Amino acid sequence: MNRFVDLNLSFLGWPHTVACVAAMAAFFPVMFARKGSAAHQSWGHVYALTYAVACVSSLGIYQLHKFWFPHWLAIGGIVVLASGYLAARYKPRGWRYIHLTGMLLSASNLFGGAVNEVFLRIKPLRAMAGDNILASPIVGLIQGVIGQLFIILIVVYAVLTRVRSRRSRRPLIEETVR
Repeated sequence: MNRFVDLNLSFLGWPHTVACVAAMAAFFPVMFARKGSAAHQSWGHVYALTYAVACVSSLGIYQLHKFWFPHWLAIGGIVVLASGYLAARYKPRGWRYIHLTGMLLSASNLFGGAVNEVFLRIKPLRAMAGDNILASPIVGLIQGVIGQLFIILIVVYAVLTRVRSRRSRRPLIEETVR
């Protein structure tokens, strides 16, 4: 196993990894549950809590002994998570768009980080990516695909939200005839 996977994590790296995996697992039930349902809300709370733990715990990991790019991504993740969560909690005008954008951007950040970790921890993939995984074309390509998928999800959900809200506000044909 040691020849295939590098699991040499710091004391804080283990709970961070568990939180990340839990957030990724909670993401899928949130996406496939009927929006606004009890299941969607329950899984959403699990996702928000585990993702917040992942972001906060990552701020304490100093593999390079400096505050750098992944730490800023964690701060950005906390900001988009908070905006999405607070929009659903307080429901300001346009809250659905804020909620879905914030949550999907946080998930994009989460899954993007997972790509980096996979290339960092799985030795054959690390060899394929080279010494600097952040400059690797294959890692960049996969990151780009994931980013595009989440942009597409944001657009699709925004359009569906708009269509559904217009349908619910449209008067019935019988009412317009009278």
